[in-house]
Amino acid sequence: MTMRAIMDNEHDRAMLTASSAQSPAENTQMAGRSYSWRGLTATNERITALLENPTFISSVVVYGHNLSSVGTVQVEYLFEGEVVFDTGPVVAADIIPLGVWRAGIDPWGGSDLTSLPSIHYNVWTEPTLVDGYQITFDDPNSEAGYIQVGRIFSGLPYSPPKDMNVSWGVKLRWVFRGEKKRTESGSLRHIGGGVSRRLTFDFKHLDDEEAGILTQELLRAGAGQEVYINIYPEEGGVKEAAHAFVAMLDGDFETTNEFHNNFSAPLAYLEV
Repeated sequence: MTMRAIMDNEHDRAMLTASSAQSPAENTQMAGRSYSWRGLTATNERITALLENPTFISSVVVYGHNLSSVGTVQVEYLFEGEVVFDTGPVVAADIIPLGVWRAGIDPWGGSDLTSLPSIHYNVWTEPTLVDGYQITFDDPNSEAGYIQVGRIFSGLPYSPPKDMNVSWGVKLRWVFRGEKKRTESGSLRHIGGGVSRRLTFDFKHLDDEEAGILTQELLRAGAGQEVYINIYPEEGGVKEAAHAFVAMLDGDFETTNEFHNNFSAPLAYLEV
């Protein structure tokens, strides 16, 4: 497992412009599920981000989008007015594979992730020096008639070397909000709704240097900052999507010096 987490979000400090806006592009920098950027149309809509200073980034995450199963995202890295990296238009959805697709039940070309609480699209690249980037959305089959995005993350993700990365035993808990009550007749009812995720995992084999890097990353982010965490990057499907979301650290951070040049660190994250 090669967990990646964007703990320092360059997008939150960027100056943003959008090709059109029913609600401002700056909403993609704001915490909370109630904010989002919404374009006027569903075709060739674009957000451009100009960074405070040139910096290296290797990831862009478009979180909480409403793209259909044929909607595309194109990410371009910019430096001094030139495009230095271009993904080209890429379909954002995970399509249900033919071996899993059920005739008469699943829509042809349907997404495999529609039941998840938040759908996102990510790009992982080699570290590239940029002073901005632009993200173009195109979804001519959109039922809504507009593009909507909740949050955007960009930066250099934290990811320990493979032999020190997340250990086996990753636990994902789906927390169903609300409570169950019985009526006077004895029927059981669920009051409230919604679901969020709680993710717990361990680093069990961090050397002295990597334990120091993790400590600095977590102290810099603190307990109240939103981070994007992905336990199974680039694996695709429900496995990756279920274990990837925007979250805050839940509880304290502690390390244990198990033996010479070996630290362990359990972590828990709660979906925002």
